[in-house]
Amino acid sequence: MKQATRRRIGHALSYAVLLGAAFVSLFPLFWTLSTSIKTRNDTFVLPPKFFNFEATWKNYIAIFDTRGFGQIYLNTVVITLASTVLCVLISTLAAYSLARSPRFRSRRPLEISMILVRAIPAIVIMVPLFTITSKLGVYDNHFALILMYAAVNVPFATWLMTSFVEQVPVTLEQSAAVDGAGRLQILWHVVLPLILPGMAATTIFVALLAWNEFLIPVMLAGNSAKTLPVFISGFISARNLDWGPMAAASSLAILPIAILTVLAQRWLISGLSSGAIKG
Repeated sequence: MKQATRRRIGHALSYAVLLGAAFVSLFPLFWTLSTSIKTRNDTFVLPPKFFNFEATWKNYIAIFDTRGFGQIYLNTVVITLASTVLCVLISTLAAYSLARSPRFRSRRPLEISMILVRAIPAIVIMVPLFTITSKLGVYDNHFALILMYAAVNVPFATWLMTSFVEQVPVTLEQSAAVDGAGRLQILWHVVLPLILPGMAATTIFVALLAWNEFLIPVMLAGNSAKTLPVFISGFISARNLDWGPMAAASSLAILPIAILTVLAQRWLISGLSSGAIKG
């Protein structure tokens, strides 16, 4: 009886912790969405109104009426998609090479260096990158931003993909090689189908990083290649902070990534689970 009571208390505490964590995680999202449909007066009223306010769509109308918003949204989508595809392609090839080269003496230092490169504050490399893009004439260029996004995220994506490739039994590749398959054929027909969940998980993480990237476009892009994070930051000035339109723009920025995560949830969970199991 005492054991059953302890089990119930343990379950109750676990659910309480999970509910608390869910509340902490979701409350900022709820606050952003609610602020986006509040009037200016309701936004600043104290105590704050959580539900008992008059909803308005004026903030969203103001965003869509903003000149260039559609192009900015399209810029973000194109740069995110292109850089993510490029990053996952390069990192998959690099991960396969690392995972299948156990005798490569510099493998461990190379892996450590990739993580260190990703850990370096991005502001450290922004000044030389700004100088390079300016002298090459590719400042405020979509292609330059795509390359920068991909280059910054390749180390992290390679580190993730290596663990997924290592789960594929080498014997399968050896059997394919005996049948006459080349290295690229083995990668395409044997390895890739088995690591698709891992590729999906990596793709989502890289897309999240690219979609939310702020420092690179704010330093290396002007009006032509401006992205949503830079656009949203424009609502903050020294004299004013326009909460309503900023919350509306943030809500619109959240929507594509939220839809992608929900649609790819099965692949994401499968990929993370397979990557967590060794041997």
